[in-house]
Amino acid sequence: MPGSTHTITDGEGGAVRAGGSVVVYLPVGVRSRLRERAAATGRSHTQLVFDALNATHTRLAEVVGEDGEPGGGTDGIFLTQRSGRRRHREDRVQVSIRPHPANLAVIDELAARHTTGNRSALIAAALDEFLPASPSAALKGVTS
Repeated sequence: MPGSTHTITDGEGGAVRAGGSVVVYLPVGVRSRLRERAAATGRSHTQLVFDALNATHTRLAEVVGEDGEPGGGTDGIFLTQRSGRRRHREDRVQVSIRPHPANLAVIDELAARHTTGNRSALIAAALDEFLPASPSAALKGVTS
């Protein structure tokens, strides 16, 4: 289903276009933690993404790490270039958020600065850092 947008008023008779759905791809474990936090707090996925980015925005370079940075060395006469294929430690799933266009612009600017424009990588890193570890994840390696 394509993203939808709705028109709302700004309180002064002017129309403001509300944000449509934006799909991001998150590791399964991060999505599970996002759902748990949403259920526990009553906050939407969009609000929790904003919370995570607000909490981590001053440390995004370290949170994202080397994987978010483009190659900078040379290989003979060419700049080194990573393969277009990304490898992930965990399967990815779609999660929809509905940011206002101005907020999406902020996310895109942060993504351009820290993850070569990859919104999903930016949001996944911020959520992974921000959300508490799942209690069930802590028990995975425990045997009786």
